[in-house]
Amino acid sequence: MKVYCDLHIHTCLSPCADDDVTPWNAVGMCKIKGLDVIAITDHNSALNVRDAMAAGNEYGVAVIAGMEITSKEEAHILAYFEQLNDALAASDDVYAHLADVKNNPQLFGNQLIMQNGDEFAGVVDKLLITSTDLSVDEVCELIARHHGIAVPAHINRGGNGMIGALGLMPFLPEYPVVEIVKHLPCPDYAIKGRFLLQSSDAHRLEDIQEQVFALEVDEPTAKGVFDALKAKMNV
Repeated sequence: MKVYCDLHIHTCLSPCADDDVTPWNAVGMCKIKGLDVIAITDHNSALNVRDAMAAGNEYGVAVIAGMEITSKEEAHILAYFEQLNDALAASDDVYAHLADVKNNPQLFGNQLIMQNGDEFAGVVDKLLITSTDLSVDEVCELIARHHGIAVPAHINRGGNGMIGALGLMPFLPEYPVVEIVKHLPCPDYAIKGRFLLQSSDAHRLEDIQEQVFALEVDEPTAKGVFDALKAKMNV
């Protein structure tokens, strides 16, 4: 069964995202764009995932709990979790590894927590777009410890892609699934033999992608996509 996905979407919790990208607005836009399964992947936090899941239940869009974690090398790693509680526990761990730098909303943007149907529930104090003190390997270990799977984000884009952050892409069997930016060049060695995700990395509602990337799954659910990705990890 083919499902259309966007597995890298930010909400208003990420300071670099627009304030109107609330969980319900984001999921609603995904419904309009014909997406079946999405992942909410805010920077270094999963605090808006619960409300996004509630919106997904209402709109008929399956939502995977996720985060985009920044290693101390500045590499961005997408973390996907089958269970919300695992994502929230991982989120707490990641937050503890962030530098104690307070967000300045005027410089970086708001970090809005939304609950109970897009009601404002507070803000996150630490700046979420800083790096953790964890290496890439330690980030992946943290994700695995909370029963998640790790996917290097936009490996061929800038200093936050793994190629830019580390100077090269580690060879297989490490990281059998990676996210790429399709319109940017990428070395052949970095993608050969790997399964490639294409997502929007949307920080604005209009940037959420339409039906441009699909996965073959056993069932059109968040678990179905999570299991499909997990199976690719064992290739």
